[in-house]
Amino acid sequence: MDITALKQKVLKAHDSQVQLAQNLAKIGYNSPRGKLLRLKSYYLEGFTILKAWRDFLYIRKENIGDTFFAVDHAIMHADHAQVKKLMQTEPQVRSNDLGIIRIIDPSYMLNHPLSLGTNGKEHKGIRAIFSQALPDPFDHAEALGQYVNRFLSESTKQDQLHIGDDLPRFMVKILHHLVFDLSLSEAEVTASRGYIKGLPLASLPKFITKTLLASKTGPITKHRKQLTQRYQTSPKWAVYEDIGKQYGLNADQIANGLFDMIHIAGTAGTSALMGSVIGVLCLKDTLRADVLQEINTLWSDTEILTGDCLRQATLLNTVILETARLYPPVRFVSQLATEAGEVEVGAQKCPFQKGTRLLGSIFTANRDANRYDNPDSFSVDRDFSDLLSWNGDGHERTCPGKSLSIELIKVFCMYLFTQYQWKQFTDVKWDFEKVTAVTPNDLVLQGFTAKT
Repeated sequence: MDITALKQKVLKAHDSQVQLAQNLAKIGYNSPRGKLLRLKSYYLEGFTILKAWRDFLYIRKENIGDTFFAVDHAIMHADHAQVKKLMQTEPQVRSNDLGIIRIIDPSYMLNHPLSLGTNGKEHKGIRAIFSQALPDPFDHAEALGQYVNRFLSESTKQDQLHIGDDLPRFMVKILHHLVFDLSLSEAEVTASRGYIKGLPLASLPKFITKTLLASKTGPITKHRKQLTQRYQTSPKWAVYEDIGKQYGLNADQIANGLFDMIHIAGTAGTSALMGSVIGVLCLKDTLRADVLQEINTLWSDTEILTGDCLRQATLLNTVILETARLYPPVRFVSQLATEAGEVEVGAQKCPFQKGTRLLGSIFTANRDANRYDNPDSFSVDRDFSDLLSWNGDGHERTCPGKSLSIELIKVFCMYLFTQYQWKQFTDVKWDFEKVTAVTPNDLVLQGFTAKT
């Protein structure tokens, strides 16, 4: 779409959102008519965001301000200070949503809430299980290295490494291995990839997903059910079940929570960031040379990879943090307003109701010029003390898998760039239009072989 036409469309739609605020104050946020109007707004804006999500955000940010309405009459915060404050609000009330995606059809989740959408005791229980399930990467560096090397070795058979296709398959395999000590078949891996790609289908009404789209959603939900049942045969299951019982969680709640952690936060998130890190190092020759020098100083491929080696890879660590700032795999954070109030949008004060979604745009916050100098440029010399990727630090919303995510990417890069080579690579391009995780999905390392 022409950018001028898109701008007119996005700003006109926002005028309707402002008017909607007044209407909802009169007819009721959760009245039948209120729900219908919000749903209409959600779908109308959804079609625009699907085609141009970054332009959508920046048009509203630059023409309205750092606070504006979006999608289902949610209040979007776009600057660093507001998003940080939103993340650190405690206690948080969450809904069954994934960022800007509303889970309208709960059957896609087998009628369980997203682990990201739980509250109170259930939320604490799920996080306690996650903390138990996710291994300390520094204590398992050698095993992680062996698993990564085996995957890369297998990729040489196809003579290429495809970022968008191969990395998610690797992540879903290794996370099931680490969390459950289970090996997935190739058919199960493919089905898990299909589940992740199909998540936007959950934002459609149940009568559509169960009728018109039954051929797509049926196999997806069947896979989730079979896999969550298989989790309960794991040798590690008893420990997770014991923790869950302390918080009143049953077996289905535990298994479905772990399914979400592995597939959404783990596979989709970490593989996207890993792909972006690889893309950055492919493009930046000097930085790649410096990273290689650091790795070779710390570790020889004839030695066992250790946790101390990972801790000392400080340059590679900052490369990952800066990549996560510029290309955050999770771009939005969501919670609910616990009481009604009034918000200033542009030059106008607008009412909002209890239960209104409060969204934080991590992507724009990470590029806020009030927080970072030259925010659109890559630099490893920044202060990352309050980086908002992984939901920041020091509060209940912090990603429990942050350490594993970062160190696993380190291990992958250490093997990839020191023990393997490729003849050429395709264009490295980040797609800022489609509503998918920001990563160079089409990047292919061609002529992929092990170094002799």
